[in-house]
Amino acid sequence: MMKDRVLDLDVGNSYTKWRVGKHRGCMVTGELPKLQGEVARVRVSTVAASDVQLSQQLIQTFGVKPEFAKTTKTLAGVQNGYDQVTQLGVDRWLALVAAWNRVQCDLLVFDFGTALTADYVRADGSHLGGYIVPGRNTMRTALGQCTRDVQVSDDAISSLHDQPPARNTNDAVNFGLAHVHLGWVNRCIEVGTQIFRVQPTLIFTGGELTLREALQHLPSHHFPDLVLEGLALALP
Repeated sequence: MMKDRVLDLDVGNSYTKWRVGKHRGCMVTGELPKLQGEVARVRVSTVAASDVQLSQQLIQTFGVKPEFAKTTKTLAGVQNGYDQVTQLGVDRWLALVAAWNRVQCDLLVFDFGTALTADYVRADGSHLGGYIVPGRNTMRTALGQCTRDVQVSDDAISSLHDQPPARNTNDAVNFGLAHVHLGWVNRCIEVGTQIFRVQPTLIFTGGELTLREALQHLPSHHFPDLVLEGLALALP
């Protein structure tokens, strides 16, 4: 029924994911989905420092005051591991909470987006903290801005494995970034194995498809909409 329809929004740095029931999509951040019919609620996770402008945009578009998820000390059986709870981004928080509620065991949750994040969660729901590194596009942009004569195109890499030493600058940067991220993922797994005494269950989410495909050989779970799932837990 229309009165029960809930629009969930995961507003990231680059892209926004949305879901209404079984319908879902993705768009550039700043845009909103064009829906048929009304919605009763709008639940939002946003990385923006202020939600005032987005709130006004949502009210104007859907006629509903949005509900914004916040990072909390505990949620759905998970205990926030940050010293200052609110420093943990709400998208990371919702994703790791949703992951633990799906698979209640020792976890390492990777989110591959504009930034790459890794979070460790014990089987009892204790969040132990994690790591953040810039994503591929972010690192490539920074390199182009901070160095002379290094112009790098946004070329897709068909495979991150067995890349030979590059013979041009464009490939040197793209292959190099691939090695950096694969090395970071492997090191995060090593740290998790040291913490838990066994390799933790690996959870992948986020939109960096090339990196995730390169890790398909690892035993893991892929849940593409963990932040949206976390919204339902934070704002039932």
